[in-house]
Amino acid sequence: MRRPLLLSVLAAALVLAGCGGADEAAAPAAPAASAPAPSASPTEAPSDPAEDPLGRTYLALGDSLAAGYQPGGTELRDSAYPALALSRLDRAGAELTLENLACSGETTDSFLDGGKCDYAAGSQMAQAEAVLAERAGDVALVSIDLGGNDLLRCVRETAVDTACTKQGLAGVAENLPEILDRLRAAAGQDVPVLVLGYYNPWLAASYLGEGEGQLDAATSAYTALDRAITKAATEAGATPVPLTSAFKLDDATPTTFGGREVPTNVAQVCTLTYICTAFDIHLTDEGAAVVGRVLAAAATKAGVT
Repeated sequence: MRRPLLLSVLAAALVLAGCGGADEAAAPAAPAASAPAPSASPTEAPSDPAEDPLGRTYLALGDSLAAGYQPGGTELRDSAYPALALSRLDRAGAELTLENLACSGETTDSFLDGGKCDYAAGSQMAQAEAVLAERAGDVALVSIDLGGNDLLRCVRETAVDTACTKQGLAGVAENLPEILDRLRAAAGQDVPVLVLGYYNPWLAASYLGEGEGQLDAATSAYTALDRAITKAATEAGATPVPLTSAFKLDDATPTTFGGREVPTNVAQVCTLTYICTAFDIHLTDEGAAVVGRVLAAAATKAGVT
């Protein structure tokens, strides 16, 4: 299972939402699968919601996970986790319309300032505020996954620069509270704002046979990122939605994957992402379905019906 520069693939996996589109000067040398191009322009908000017959809105925001990025560079938004969460909610009677503004490669900086994807309002933040203003009273749910790409610049060939990850985490700690505060203000206090955590694809190192030496550093950064997201969400009056249980991140009991005995958390990350098959950290169809189920359950618990 070893491949040239596989450790670089795993290092890029540190960004979790791994979404490529990082500044070219800062991007690590790694296979294309770990550094995908930015997405095409997201769907823009209707110009006049008063004439829009679509009804209540679910606004999805974030990076390539929400955009449905697949190995090779395509985006399958119709089968990304927001669309699958919507299907579950609709089957339960919610009757929502999805507005997915996610942008592959988005960082917390670019979410605020723009530059990764084209938006009429200039940035994903501004576009989200425009949608929320235009559809005031008709938005039933907002979800967001963001923060992983802030660490991409910290990957240098076969190593994770821990000093750099601290700077990246500081950026998340500075930007994400502003983002969530602005979303909360624009959405209003009655609209659930769900903030997804991340999974840890570095667990695949033991299966792939390389990257074990960086596992502790990567796991430490992943854990700190998840804590920063949870803190920002809680303080903004949003709802953190961890993926720890869905990805069985704390379960190291033996099981079988690919004909080999591995810890359950390794088998889970290999099943729900492409990391062990295509050396790409993005969600498989099963992974998107799992995240969609978790998100739909959180939305239902938050009162979305």
